[in-house]
Amino acid sequence: MPAQRKARKPKGAIQPYSKKTIVRPLGIETPLEGFFSQYSEFRSQPSNPPLVEFNRLCETYKWERDDPGRKSAREEFSIAMKMEFDSLYGSDEKDISNWHKLCHVLKIHPAPETLQGCRAAVLKKHVNLVDLVEGSKKEVRIFKTEKELSEYTRKEKKFFPKEDAVDGGVLRALRRHILAPRDERD
Repeated sequence: MPAQRKARKPKGAIQPYSKKTIVRPLGIETPLEGFFSQYSEFRSQPSNPPLVEFNRLCETYKWERDDPGRKSAREEFSIAMKMEFDSLYGSDEKDISNWHKLCHVLKIHPAPETLQGCRAAVLKKHVNLVDLVEGSKKEVRIFKTEKELSEYTRKEKKFFPKEDAVDGGVLRALRRHILAPRDERD
């Protein structure tokens, strides 16, 4: 009897949907799209990073640094960024599927099977949160230390909105001390 051969997928074949893949339904407005759409004189380009688009918005409306319009827009943009994070990765820290999404993006393979295991694995990673929101469109850079992450964040000016009481547990697990990085998190 001839040996059975495993069927191979042709190169370039579409991979089946995975629960770990971040997929957004078509036609559903994202929090960032909702934020930008409220400015009638501005045409958002969703393929651009959110901070680039926010800066373009400020240029369109000719807002200077201390302009009240800019400050108000920045507050709303911060809320939209947090909502975007939650829509991509979830906010319920007790839902293992949220942690598995993060494990997938942070290249933690195989993903731990327990909440504690997932949380512990994610806590060891250092990633820029702005990049993580953009991560649904591109690969996310993972840093070896909190200090390296801090240097990158400062250089690129990619600061995620400040922590507040409404941050979900999943987001809180990824927060790092960017302005005063700790050595013990290496």
